[in-house]
Amino acid sequence: MTSSTSGAGSAAWSRRSFFLACLAAPFVRPARADETIVEIHQFKFAPADISIAAGGSVAFVNLDLVPHSATGDGFDTGTLRKDERAVVRFSKAGEFPYLCKFHRHMTGRVVVT
Repeated sequence: MTSSTSGAGSAAWSRRSFFLACLAAPFVRPARADETIVEIHQFKFAPADISIAAGGSVAFVNLDLVPHSATGDGFDTGTLRKDERAVVRFSKAGEFPYLCKFHRHMTGRVVVT
């Protein structure tokens, strides 16, 4: 038995897929090169320690059911509920340790170069 993915049908499927992808492209938000994502999941920051260039930003995204924050010297995301995100821009070089103000065992560090 031959596969149905070869032959003329596959070319039509490829054109159709390409056309649909082109239609959806304006709705897809591209990742920003200067934005690093830190996920909050299972009461941990992942990754907990990150390095970014000065002027870059970190998006903290809460994937847990309970509220969290990312609070450090000079920045605070405020309370992030499930699926909420907050973006913090770091303009100066340095080390910026942070924690969750609700769960103090949750810690991380942003190193800005």
